[in-house]
Amino acid sequence: MREPAFVPDELDLMILEYMAKDANIQFKKLAEILKVDQRTIAKRISIMKENRVFRNKIEVDWQRLGIAISAYVGAETGLGEADVKRMHDYIRKEPRIIEAYSTIGDQEYFFKVMETDLQSLREEVMTRFEPITAKLTSSIISSQIKQQDDLALLQFLRQRRFTHEKR
Repeated sequence: MREPAFVPDELDLMILEYMAKDANIQFKKLAEILKVDQRTIAKRISIMKENRVFRNKIEVDWQRLGIAISAYVGAETGLGEADVKRMHDYIRKEPRIIEAYSTIGDQEYFFKVMETDLQSLREEVMTRFEPITAKLTSSIISSQIKQQDDLALLQFLRQRRFTHEKR
């Protein structure tokens, strides 16, 4: 495992935990809770932003905007370099593909696609993949079991790292 670019201390992780709970928390309030100077909070957050530990980003509720279908798609190429390039170009240009990864495992590529309905997903997104992939699989998300939980992971990391150090 490679060394992270930024190694947080316990205060950094606690700041991130509170910000994961409430991204709009004010530095003054955070300083009061953590019993440190407001300038310390501002400096720590600035350093973490410079090191790209986090970024300010909105979370969009796509279903409220009519994007009702989310699918995870796996693909293999098994074709020549030209087809791999065509597939990469298509993935990068297609706005409905919101995440894409090259993987090690059953599928060479894995990506998340969002669309308004199944017919559009099939006709406008998936059919364009078929000629440039050797194997294409998809799974439509029917319900979410757990949302991305940055807070739980931050708390776990802090407890694992700093509980052991205090013993």
